[in-house]
Amino acid sequence: MALVNYEGSSSSSSEDDTPNLIVKALKRPSGLPTAAALLGPKKPKPVDEDADEVVDDPALHGGRIRSFKHERGNWATYVYVPAFACAEQLEEFQEEAIACLAPAVEMQANEPLHLSLSRTVVLQYHQIDEFSRSLQFSLNSTTGFASTLRGLKIYTNEERTRTFLAVQLDGAFNEKMLSILQPIDKVMHDYRLQKFYDPPSFHVSLLWCVGDHEELLNSKLKQLRELLEDQDTLQLSVNEIHCKSGKKDFTYKLK
Repeated sequence: MALVNYEGSSSSSSEDDTPNLIVKALKRPSGLPTAAALLGPKKPKPVDEDADEVVDDPALHGGRIRSFKHERGNWATYVYVPAFACAEQLEEFQEEAIACLAPAVEMQANEPLHLSLSRTVVLQYHQIDEFSRSLQFSLNSTTGFASTLRGLKIYTNEERTRTFLAVQLDGAFNEKMLSILQPIDKVMHDYRLQKFYDPPSFHVSLLWCVGDHEELLNSKLKQLRELLEDQDTLQLSVNEIHCKSGKKDFTYKLK
């Protein structure tokens, strides 16, 4: 900063009497502390501009590869029916099926056991509660029902990086499940998120493995079906819908 001083022009030395402009530097009075002394030394900028980026390590979750990049503020979200009523039977089958397949492929048990009613989508943190309220409102007039599971099927994810063994919803209950899926799909559409698969295939995933092993598992289906037939009727009570978003889990009771 500089001070500007205009001197008087009574004894001008120029022909047009223009005043002389004299610029003097502003000096800090002696004895006052410097800004550095008051505020401390300036902190250096972080060297790594991406320090907040989360690096995904498949080894931390069984070798699974994420379908979308994990970033701070992104919350993986899905809607589902918990398989409480037959959980003990399915867990017993999981152990037997893993042992049966062990020589050919290493399978891992799915937890918790549930029937999905949405894809896994991404919500921002500030959207979660409003999204949950929208689901609650959409499901207010929905009626629950009792159903059963039967029959095994092999699935792969869209990227074919994982293969699943699943037990399917008895086809006699597909229409009733569709009546629950429709309001959920509408909420997904309102939030510009992907709807459920078309055509839908209602199932409970039991086991999974890394990679595309669809052909191998299909060749073992007969043995696996025999194991499942040893179980009593697999009851699935559809009296509440859940939405899991990150660590939050919301419950919506049906009529």
